[in-house]
Amino acid sequence: MTEIRMEGQNALHGSLRASGFVIPSSFAIRHSSFQRGSALIAVFWMIFALGMVLFAATKSLHADTEYTRMMRGRIFAKRFAETGIELARHPAMQQDDPLLHFSSDNGGGFDVTLKTEEARLNINFLLQSGDKILLRRLFTRWGFKPDFATALGDALKDWVDADDNASLNGAEKREYQKAGFDGMPFNRPFKEVEEMLHVRGMDIVNAERPDWREWFTVYGDGRIDINDTSAEIISLLGDVPMERVQPVLTFRNGRDGAHRTRDDMRLSSVPQVAQMLGVFNRQTVQQLTQWIQFTGPIRRIESVGYLGPLKRKLILITQGGQAVWRGELPIHGQDS
Repeated sequence: MTEIRMEGQNALHGSLRASGFVIPSSFAIRHSSFQRGSALIAVFWMIFALGMVLFAATKSLHADTEYTRMMRGRIFAKRFAETGIELARHPAMQQDDPLLHFSSDNGGGFDVTLKTEEARLNINFLLQSGDKILLRRLFTRWGFKPDFATALGDALKDWVDADDNASLNGAEKREYQKAGFDGMPFNRPFKEVEEMLHVRGMDIVNAERPDWREWFTVYGDGRIDINDTSAEIISLLGDVPMERVQPVLTFRNGRDGAHRTRDDMRLSSVPQVAQMLGVFNRQTVQQLTQWIQFTGPIRRIESVGYLGPLKRKLILITQGGQAVWRGELPIHGQDS
């Protein structure tokens, strides 16, 4: 049957040719042209897909290179900071020694500052002495509402006291368990400033004042070294505005007007401090007597190592020539 159909088709084609009718050539090549067009589209698609893969690979390689460069920079910045720490540990090193500042040709180096640890507020002393003034004053000056400042002070007190009785606005075991935290509070003094982050409400402080660690310590007898502390803490102690602190700073800085240099002058009595601050209230003067000292014996070494824009800040606290704490603190507002 097939043979008959084929013979019929051949006969038809032959008769058409014989009669002068020509079959258009496009009919004959349409199928092969379609195949070639599809193959060309496939080739273009493969080129596009390969280009996308190469683009993604290039971006990934660039990101990896940036990440590797950043990590290498952080490592070298830390090494510079460690070098500064070891250099500053020498007991003969003075605050204004030029060796405390080093810069290399490759953009790396370190800057070291020597301070007294007593320039900070001793959180354990404040809580165990029943202070109701300084912490509340500090938190409200940071912009927190009085109710929050009071509640945070109570929560800090509950953290270090030995009992499970919550203060009026504080937090003990039951309050922490409700929040999903077992084993808290520790009911002992803070061993490190970083532990304060566990206290209810300190997460809010950390978000609003990420530099809060710079204000506190757990070392020393609780009295603040008035000759080395910051202008903000002096203002806090005297309960005076910042402009009233300027006479104290001017006196301390000496002729060159720079703090922690050889010509610095030292405050030596509470009446002298009170007079410079313009504080004559008897209660405030008595508080200053309890709160300040003039020579803190605990040394704090702060070394900031850097490589380009990357920085690392290491801290070493020594007492009697022996290290009592060593660690790293974040540098806020900068690459680190």
